[in-house]
Amino acid sequence: MPIVVTVRIPNVDIERVRQVAKDHKDLSDKLRESIIRNGCTAHRRIYNEELREIMDVDEWESEEGVRQFLKEMGPTIAKLAELRGTGKPEDTIWRVY
Repeated sequence: MPIVVTVRIPNVDIERVRQVAKDHKDLSDKLRESIIRNGCTAHRRIYNEELREIMDVDEWESEEGVRQFLKEMGPTIAKLAELRGTGKPEDTIWRVY
């Protein structure tokens, strides 16, 4: 059953996030490959300047795919967060009905 996962990332300096993406394209490419391989069918990243927060909205084929992605990419996600200097992300799983 498809699910939607929202990930809220606080304490964001959007220019730093963009620079890290440019400087560490290899890490972003690894994430992209894994997210597709594990069943993410749509991804959108949005930003609120006043809140200094990013929210990712991802649609997945299954919760198992999300869990496998996180298992594979946990260290890479942590490294990117460290490089970006962002706060601890908050994940929420939403059921599609």
